[in-house]
Amino acid sequence: MAGKLVFLREEFLIKQKWDGFELGAEIRQLKAGIGSGGSTVSEAAFAALGATTVVLTPVIVEQCDAIRVEFATDDGVWTATLDLASQHVTFLNKTTGEVEEPLPVRPEAGERAAGAFALERMGIPAMETPRGNVTIDTVLALVYLQQHHAGRDTFGSVGAADMNLTLEVCFGILDEAAARLKARAKAARSQATRDATALRKAVERRQSYGLPTSFELDMDQERHAKTVDQHVAAVRSVGQELDHHHGVATGRDAEAARGLQVLSAAAATVDQAHQALPQLYERRGLTRQHLASAEEALRPRTHCPDCEQPLQDRTGGGPLCPLCRQPDPRLPERQAQRTQDLARAKDAAAAAITALGSGQQAAQKAVEARRKAEQDAQRLAGRSAAYRAQEITPREAARARALAGAREARAKLEAVKARRQELAHLVELEKKVTSTAQQADIAESEWAAAEGDAQEHRKQTAKQLSQIYADIAIPMAPDKIRSAVIDPKTLAPKINNRTLRQLACSAGLVSIAHAAYHLMVLEAARSMPLVLLPRFQWLDAPLDGLGGGPEGERLADAVLTVCATTSGSDSQIVLTTPHTLPLSPRGLHVTEHDSNHPLIPHARLESGEL
Repeated sequence: MAGKLVFLREEFLIKQKWDGFELGAEIRQLKAGIGSGGSTVSEAAFAALGATTVVLTPVIVEQCDAIRVEFATDDGVWTATLDLASQHVTFLNKTTGEVEEPLPVRPEAGERAAGAFALERMGIPAMETPRGNVTIDTVLALVYLQQHHAGRDTFGSVGAADMNLTLEVCFGILDEAAARLKARAKAARSQATRDATALRKAVERRQSYGLPTSFELDMDQERHAKTVDQHVAAVRSVGQELDHHHGVATGRDAEAARGLQVLSAAAATVDQAHQALPQLYERRGLTRQHLASAEEALRPRTHCPDCEQPLQDRTGGGPLCPLCRQPDPRLPERQAQRTQDLARAKDAAAAAITALGSGQQAAQKAVEARRKAEQDAQRLAGRSAAYRAQEITPREAARARALAGAREARAKLEAVKARRQELAHLVELEKKVTSTAQQADIAESEWAAAEGDAQEHRKQTAKQLSQIYADIAIPMAPDKIRSAVIDPKTLAPKINNRTLRQLACSAGLVSIAHAAYHLMVLEAARSMPLVLLPRFQWLDAPLDGLGGGPEGERLADAVLTVCATTSGSDSQIVLTTPHTLPLSPRGLHVTEHDSNHPLIPHARLESGEL
């Protein structure tokens, strides 16, 4: 039976101050335009009940610490307080004083959710089945027409499987026991199908490699294991030989390295010897110049240095000067000095020639030593390379072949083991297929016992809903809507025998179809005894898709007229729209809001539009 849900008040905690607005009326119109916060407060109201699909705007997240709604149900008047920081909801029954411990909005590890508690207050079971779930968010899609979904999807962003189960349970087509029977039957048949498919694929895999018996697989396993052992032994033997030859090669590499060091030292000696030769050549040249000068100084002067004429003989005491032919008492002393200078110059020249010869011999020896060191280095390097090519490379190739053979044998061994396990798994899978098929048959038989009544009830429910939907939708646009029905398979609306997706090009009809569907849910909750939905609807800007001008105004008046006539004392409609109602039904309460008079009275307007 339909439960009661009446919103009485909504408040926001901003800077340690609670303030808000009243909602308690049979039909409450929030006559609100853009920037007044109409969509913000509607989202916040259902977030306080534990809904997870609503999106709170920055105004709420940045400014508010908590949201509180007061609502009435069949078991009293409750307040639900959402702490935005912790994302927990505290429920208080003001009638009995009962306080429910804070419940998480998004529970973890099997905790009870705030949305599930709110559903229980409405008289709707929160269900989790393999076929789908009944949650606060799926029920929310039936009692709350969100502005950003009014011109698009029928049920917002809720999953199809969850929504189908919610429709069947909330419209009374299936009770909780029948819903679980149906879900279990479907899940059992799906599991049986998956197991049968797995068995078929396993059999096909066995057929692909020839259906070997267990004895054949055991023999293959033993043969491949022996092959693996042989390859491993070969790898070990070649590895030991390689260790010895690597040691020898390392010694030869060291000898080749020492030969290169000797070659480097010999080259350095050659460079030093060649660098010393220019100085020796220069020294020999200087000594030769000094020797020539000394010889010239010792040779007698018989001609004038200027005119080169023979000098005349003069008379006088002492030896005559060879140049001027005059008596020169110091001539013997100078001649003796010049003789000594000549002797020293000859000695220096001889020493320079000797030193140059020694330097040349040293350079020649250094060149020969370098040539020999180069030959030795090349011989040692070739010896080491030849040893590696003859002793190491073939053994490394043999080890690589042995490793490859071991890998191949192991792969074959693992394949045989896998096939052996498949053979054992195949037996278990056959048993499992038999078991799951029996379980599926039992579950389907249990569901079949109740399915006949459920199918008949689905047809009758769809027929009743179609009548209610037609009575509501056609008066909203009698010149545009020829027929309006509820599809028995999906319980979704059809206008002029077209789904809402097919009507997407006509935004006006889509908006009308949405508004009519939600009013149909309200009327079904009041008139159909098996419907579990609360007698409540919150319509947030349902007329936005109707367009402007005279045509848009005419359609808006028609939709609002139907909304007004659908309201009653046993239900509540919260309507957010800037339009003026063409009727004033009993129980109507209107409050006007705009960007200067927002619904959240103490919110900061500079934070942006509400």
